[in-house]
Amino acid sequence: MIYQHRLVIARGGRLVKRHVAFQREAMGALEAHGSVLIGAWEVWIGADAGCGVYQIRQFESLAAWEQHRERVHKDAELNERYQSNLSFHNDFVTTSIVKCANGAPPLAREWPAVDAVRGTPRAYFEQRILYFRPGASGAHHRFYFDNVAPALERDGAKLIGFFDTVIGPGTTNTGSHRSIELRRFPDLASWQRWREAQDADPELAKLVKESWLSKVERVESVLLYPLDYSRLR
Repeated sequence: MIYQHRLVIARGGRLVKRHVAFQREAMGALEAHGSVLIGAWEVWIGADAGCGVYQIRQFESLAAWEQHRERVHKDAELNERYQSNLSFHNDFVTTSIVKCANGAPPLAREWPAVDAVRGTPRAYFEQRILYFRPGASGAHHRFYFDNVAPALERDGAKLIGFFDTVIGPGTTNTGSHRSIELRRFPDLASWQRWREAQDADPELAKLVKESWLSKVERVESVLLYPLDYSRLR
């Protein structure tokens, strides 16, 4: 599977209107053209809080993603609706193509219809975008999945996804040096306990702050809350 990871920013109080316009003008058409929106979250804490939305879309392959792009580009009605009723809500959009890293938890291949998940309980997600020196991601991933990931499965936290970048920022001819970690929490209290444990537990603090962070160049972290049309919730 291949995934499209996207950040959309709508500032100036336009984010709610953007949600409404997106569902009305584009969501159904994009699904009909072969794009499955598995995750959509508003940024609650972190950069772009209150104006940013992250999306993850699923495709069978890079070829399927390319075919989707072609169908969308040729859909004159969709493009007219997008330009007239949706695009002016957006200040900034950035997209990368990612895949599950070796050792990452698998994601489902089939997903329920959006209307089947509306109104069902939602959790919180922490997304961390990790940057490495070129060529260093392999050693990081081995250490992460052997040592860090098991230690962080506590206080209700669950690793949902871990992705390497295929196309977009953080890629070179020899591979990816940008990864995305996505972790789910049943509520804010469990997220807070999880964060505090990384200071209060000496062994965990040493693992995370010394052994793990020494293998990472930069971390960008945000707390996310699913929109009602997100399948990952």
